Amino acid sequence: MQTAINCTKKFIPILLLFAAVLLCSCGPEKTPQLNIGDSFYYWEATAESNLGDALKNAANFKKLEDKSAYNLHHVLGKGSHYVWVRADFEIPLGFKNQPLGLVVPHLRFAAQLYCNNTFISQYGNFPPHEHSTLFKAHFFSFPLDILHQEGKNTVFIKIYAQGRSGISSHAFIQPTRFAYANFESINFHHTRAYIFLVGILIFTFILYLCFYLGMKNFKEFRDFAILNFFTAIFLTPFFATELPMYANGAISYIPFIKFTLCIPPCVIVYFATLFVIDYTKQKFSAKYIAMRVAILAAQVLPIFLAPNYDFLVNITPYILLLLGIQGLIGAYAAISGILASDTRKDAVQLVLGFMPFSIGAIIDISLRLHDNTRTYPYFSIFGWALSIAVFLIILAIRFSKIYLKNEQLSNHLIEEVAAATHDLQDANYELSLLNERLEKEKKHSEMDLEMASVVQRNYFPSPNKHFRGWEISVCYSPASKVSGDFYDYYNYNDILNGISLFDVSGHGLSASLVTMLSKNIISRVFQTGFRRKEAIDSVLTKINNMILYEKGDIDNYMTGILCRFEDTNENGKCNVELGNAGHPYPLKYSLRDNEVYELKGNDGKQHYGAIGMRGINVSFARSIFSMSTGDILVLYTDGITEASNSKQVQFGVERIKNILKKNHARPTSEIIGLIIDTLEEFTEYRQFDDDITLIIAKRTNEAEFIADEEHFEDGVEEIEELSDAEDNEEKSGGKSEEV
Repeated sequence: MQTAINCTKKFIPILLLFAAVLLCSCGPEKTPQLNIGDSFYYWEATAESNLGDALKNAANFKKLEDKSAYNLHHVLGKGSHYVWVRADFEIPLGFKNQPLGLVVPHLRFAAQLYCNNTFISQYGNFPPHEHSTLFKAHFFSFPLDILHQEGKNTVFIKIYAQGRSGISSHAFIQPTRFAYANFESINFHHTRAYIFLVGILIFTFILYLCFYLGMKNFKEFRDFAILNFFTAIFLTPFFATELPMYANGAISYIPFIKFTLCIPPCVIVYFATLFVIDYTKQKFSAKYIAMRVAILAAQVLPIFLAPNYDFLVNITPYILLLLGIQGLIGAYAAISGILASDTRKDAVQLVLGFMPFSIGAIIDISLRLHDNTRTYPYFSIFGWALSIAVFLIILAIRFSKIYLKNEQLSNHLIEEVAAATHDLQDANYELSLLNERLEKEKKHSEMDLEMASVVQRNYFPSPNKHFRGWEISVCYSPASKVSGDFYDYYNYNDILNGISLFDVSGHGLSASLVTMLSKNIISRVFQTGFRRKEAIDSVLTKINNMILYEKGDIDNYMTGILCRFEDTNENGKCNVELGNAGHPYPLKYSLRDNEVYELKGNDGKQHYGAIGMRGINVSFARSIFSMSTGDILVLYTDGITEASNSKQVQFGVERIKNILKKNHARPTSEIIGLIIDTLEEFTEYRQFDDDITLIIAKRTNEAEFIADEEHFEDGVEEIEELSDAEDNEEKSGGKSEEV
């Protein structure tokens, strides 16, 4: 980086010296000349005025005392004006008997010239198709036959003055061969010299735009490319008369000025500031960025919407003020970069790069303050071109360093890749061995899980059972091979004493182990409570206490439903006592009412808690109701009601209710099939996320099952003997069996 700074320091004086030689070599040839700028008189007229009107009003012409470059603007004021300018001269002895030429270095806006009442030529156009030659000098050739070799010659110039108009007080007359050469020399360093700069700028724009497209993380390349592009556009008016599209009037003057001379400086200063920020890799807040964009918009929009030239002239001071503010922001960014140690070198390079432009600006200001009568070349523009050349070198050095660094990194990366490839091959070999081992272990795990699934399924009762007075169907579908849902029947031969359905938290192997542990406990406690005619909620409380004792520190808990049935003397009627341990509410379909009810508990107590949650008090719900022939009891786990579709809508309970009401007369197996089909269609046949268990128990006509009385009495005796044995076991302090 220090090398770049040293190169820049050496290159700047060389560029400045080259520019000085170039500009000095373009000055007018020192030949005798007749200056007529001091003899200008003016008379403000109208658009319709002609040479005759000017001759008639010879007495009304006033001396044009103002010698500045914008003298007509100063004496006529703002707005558009038509003015006649007169100058008298006598031909010097050395110029006699040869054609003469008048050179006016500066004349704005458009002009028609007459010499000795003869029309000579015109520059620019008058309204309504106004057109200006901008920065080009004016040359008027006086043929020998119209000149008065003795006595006074009179020149009349009709000028359309608009904006900052003026006529140079350094106008001079020479023999044509000298005047035209000096005219061309003035035009070279006032207009044509900029063509060379524009070519360089366009080339630089294309070059660094390509660099940026290849390396988009270097935003300074983008900023520098845009700077070159808009600088080239800004320089276009200086040689506009050399462009056929402008010279022949194909492009209107006002739009041309807006998009070349007015808007580009605003964009140039904006991107120059951004170039400073991106070059030094500084970060500024969103408010700072918004302020800069707002300043640019406040400049561009009024220019774009300007209705006429006078409006552009009037807003120029405000545009320049905003340019200064934008420039101060860039200066602040540069100073901040110098003060920060990590960006100081880059910021110093920026200061050195902008030095030619700064020197040119100082020269421009000094010359115009010293002598405002002349139209000088804009040294700040040439200084800006030199600054761009300096930055071209700096960025080229930066690019070369980046390229060399990337090349070194690439070579190093190739070595690293080769080493990494070798290590990867070794790792792949070890991984393949590990995969083989894992595949074997996976097969063993799947076999074990399949065996656990078979054991668990065999551990549960048959899903479809018929008891006396009951038709029961079950749908049992684990989310994986083993399940956290389990159900059971409590019966003696064809007499159904109870049904249970429990749902262990989670699913998979851990939940399935808890089901197998709990099933035996629940069966034993239910049978004991059935014999003693204990309330069903008390039975659930005992189950909770025993499971807490047996499962130890296992975190799984469960919810569940426990039903107890007792036949009555009425034909087909059955009393039901149902306990609920935090489980979804069961459903009862009543044939008499043709309605489905949720069994929420009718014991008048508050209900809370689940089974197996250590340190939490429980109060289980108790529902007592009766079922008659045709009534249906539905038990289910939350895997059904909480199943959702792609819109995250849950299946819910209402769909089950509707199916029960419409299909209550069908067998329980068909009702289950309808519910499961509706569920799968609702979830769009996606795999269920939770275990699903559904039990439908339908009360049937008890007369269809005619039991043998003796058989029934023997059964009663066996139940009593079993009851006595279990009572003795409890008295002796025996514990429940473990699975």
